[in-house]
Amino acid sequence: MAERKTTKLKRSNILLMIVSLIIAVIIWTVLVITQYPEVTVNLRDVPIDFDMTGSYASLAGYSVISKDAETVSVSFTGLRYLIDDYENSDIQVRMNLDNVRASGTYDIPLVVTSERGDQISNIEIYPQTVHVEFDRISTKELSVEDGSLTVDISNLRTAAGYVIDPQEIVITPSRITISGPQDYVEQVTSCVLRFDPVSGIKASANFSPSEAVLYNGTAVFDNSRVSQSTATFNVFVPVYTTKTLPLRVTIQGNPDKIDTSTIPYTLSTDSILVRSQNSAIDEIEDINLGYIDTRDIVPGYAKTFIIGESSYYTNASGVEEVQVMFDLEGYATKSITLSNSQIFLLNKPSDYNVTVEQDILRIMVVGPEEVLETLDASNFVAEIDLLAYPTETGMRFLTASVYAPDHPEVWTAGLNQVYASYEPAADDFNAEDEGE
Repeated sequence: MAERKTTKLKRSNILLMIVSLIIAVIIWTVLVITQYPEVTVNLRDVPIDFDMTGSYASLAGYSVISKDAETVSVSFTGLRYLIDDYENSDIQVRMNLDNVRASGTYDIPLVVTSERGDQISNIEIYPQTVHVEFDRISTKELSVEDGSLTVDISNLRTAAGYVIDPQEIVITPSRITISGPQDYVEQVTSCVLRFDPVSGIKASANFSPSEAVLYNGTAVFDNSRVSQSTATFNVFVPVYTTKTLPLRVTIQGNPDKIDTSTIPYTLSTDSILVRSQNSAIDEIEDINLGYIDTRDIVPGYAKTFIIGESSYYTNASGVEEVQVMFDLEGYATKSITLSNSQIFLLNKPSDYNVTVEQDILRIMVVGPEEVLETLDASNFVAEIDLLAYPTETGMRFLTASVYAPDHPEVWTAGLNQVYASYEPAADDFNAEDEGE
């Protein structure tokens, strides 16, 4: 019995203690609420809300470009039972944008409100303002087509005998878009792709630029506020073999009995640099500019040739035309008259009679002066190859090839033409008479 009474007494004491504690808490709470109804809350590192929705600045197209703070410390007072458990997420710190009417930098006042809608007072913010820059966000396109996107190949070095053609470089993509504050974007005029150093290049290849540098005119534009839409480029760089080829002309002797190797001439350019991706370039030894007929060559004569295109190479010298000048110092001209007996008709047709109808042929002879002094008409012959002409009855001019058989260093200038007649042979006439 005694043990039961003791246990019951202990239970009663514990219950009394619990009830007493509850009553004490209630009394303390009532006293706190009635005697100290307000409390001050201090919060640190409260994020600033930079949302601009609904403001004039937002409607005008402005955006926050930079700010000197992201968070603030806040102190405020309110009813204890409402705000005593406040955390950073229970309040909002936003910007007062009433005075922002144009781009620029402002000290923006900050406004604190309760996210729960509770009344708070005695608000203190540190710092009270935030330094904010506003501007319109703008974009600009730079492209290969308009020349505002280019490459700098100064760090790409070819091996000896090879060259890069800057005009055939291909950039992919061929355009980029830059974006950022309008005032900054408008200052950018071009973008240049640069490469890390590479040496000994012998073949066309794709290269990845190490950086894309923005420029304002000729000055580098370095501003982190301007971003680029493309971070990776591929640049195809064409590489050519180069070779220096001598230039020459071919002098055609008319007739071919003239020794054209004795006729001196000079070129305004002796050789040109060519480039090629064709292995056949190794077999080409020189470039023939064209042909000159000896009948055109007289003292003071010159001729200009355009350097032609080739399927094997491209002219990389920058020289597009070459002048051929004949150095005929010590040469002279001499007029000589040939008789009809010195004009020979070769390959006469069997069914026609061809007769030279003029008695003399005046020719202009060109050659070394000391040689011409020893020559007269007896040193020359004139030949006409009748295979070059149709066999038709009538009169026509025939061109004679005139030369001095014993002096191949001498030639004649101009066309030497004679007047001749074609008539059917006598046998043809007799055949026609018998037929009648």
